[in-house]
Amino acid sequence: MIPVPRARCPWWPRHGDVALAAALATISILGTALTAHPDDRPWWPGGAALIVAAATALAWRHRAPVLVLASTLLTVAPYYWMGYPDGPASLMVAVAMYTVASRLSWHRSVAAGVALFVVWVGLERIISRDDVVAPPDRDRLMWIIVTVAVGVAVGGLRRGQAEAAVRAEEQARRRVEQERLRLAREVHDVVSHSLAMIAVQAGVGAHVADRRPEQAVTALLEIKEASRAALAELRTTLEVLREPEGCDAPGLHRLDEVARVAGLAGVGVEVRGSPGELAPTVDDAAFRIVREAVTNTVRHARAARHVTVDLERDARELRLRVADDGGSAGEVTPGNGLRGLAEHAAAVGGRSSVTPGPSGVVVEAALPLMAR
Repeated sequence: MIPVPRARCPWWPRHGDVALAAALATISILGTALTAHPDDRPWWPGGAALIVAAATALAWRHRAPVLVLASTLLTVAPYYWMGYPDGPASLMVAVAMYTVASRLSWHRSVAAGVALFVVWVGLERIISRDDVVAPPDRDRLMWIIVTVAVGVAVGGLRRGQAEAAVRAEEQARRRVEQERLRLAREVHDVVSHSLAMIAVQAGVGAHVADRRPEQAVTALLEIKEASRAALAELRTTLEVLREPEGCDAPGLHRLDEVARVAGLAGVGVEVRGSPGELAPTVDDAAFRIVREAVTNTVRHARAARHVTVDLERDARELRLRVADDGGSAGEVTPGNGLRGLAEHAAAVGGRSSVTPGPSGVVVEAALPLMAR
């Protein structure tokens, strides 16, 4: 029978806190013993008991930080006001204040420090009414105030560092997710475009294999070329993970390849206008939008015989318009391809739309010349 470990009590102190409390108690007792003067009030056993009580409370500083701060104050403050020898016992107040400040926002940390000061002054007045107990001198009180202020400041800085680390981790996670989505889009583009062309050519080859074997051979060669190009582009896409600077990203200069492959399927592609010089990311997004639009025409618009690609640019953006003559049923059904068009445009800060046109489907996109 495998023993089941018992659940740890949520109020059980952490090992690190216990070690820190023991270290602070040792430092405070040794420091007090070394700095005590013969004319000081004897600190044993009353002063030592207060020091040990404050250190013991610190063992739960991560479990109940506010309660530990109050307990530390109620043990360390009387130690000084009762005339025991000066020593490093105030470090325990600073540690307790640091723990509280590391959990709270800046304004709440400051409020906790002010509240600590007010309680300190109130306890001073209460205790100083007793003739046996000497009121604290100003230097000692200022030292405690400085100690508390240091605890607030260091705790606030620690909290800021922890929040910055969380934000950095979240940003890294988002970047990984964005990169994963980008690679998924690119793989989808490559695979869908290439397989669509291969399917078309395979259909042509099967149709003419008996009557025109030379055309069937041409179709097979085109299938071979499309497969080779698809494998090369997939290899380029995956190489981005290792050598992003050395990969030749697709661009509008490769539209002739899209036109040639579409022509083999019986769809002519006419490109009008010039995009000019573009940023690599914008050039890549524009090419993928045009290629996806042409691929969708070849795959879904069986009656299409012609696709027109218009490229226009001004001082701010590049505008794309891809229209086919395959007819339209009045409604465009969204799919992975259409979502990919919108994602490519949005990736560079642009916008896109797919609408029924007078003779077919019209894809329009506007991409800023400087990608965001």
